[in-house]
Amino acid sequence: MPTSRPPVSVILIREHAEQLTGSGCCGKLEGDNALVGGRPVFTLARQGQQQMGVLHRAVRELFPPREGREQVAVEVVDPRNQLYLWPKLIGDVLRYRPGIGAGLCTALQFFSLPAVVVNGRVMSRRGQPLDPDALCHEITRLLPSNDETAPAGRPGLR
Repeated sequence: MPTSRPPVSVILIREHAEQLTGSGCCGKLEGDNALVGGRPVFTLARQGQQQMGVLHRAVRELFPPREGREQVAVEVVDPRNQLYLWPKLIGDVLRYRPGIGAGLCTALQFFSLPAVVVNGRVMSRRGQPLDPDALCHEITRLLPSNDETAPAGRPGLR
């Protein structure tokens, strides 16, 4: 009889959905139409959101639910949602116990955005998008090692 292990927790903390600077009673700036110095204002934020989408799709495709149970719980969170994010990060640190240094880094949110947190440990690095292969390898390492729960490979992933 298999033991009931919690699913691997993946939290994708994405860039803000929109720029709130300049917001007021008359509206706010949106989309790529806003230019500063002749360049679009929101291009970098949108690129970060797209990179998070690639990570989300890769995890969902490679780690589908098995026997009606999630292997990996993926959540995409806006960093402004601190009422949800802070307790979720603290809960993951207490549940998965990533170590004192990693746990403090996660719980106190000492990381840059966008961020990827797996089982209470920050996986992303400042200014460097996380590679889907690296994320999937880490998740595979954390899953039970028997062959029934191991994900089927996908071309391009080693």
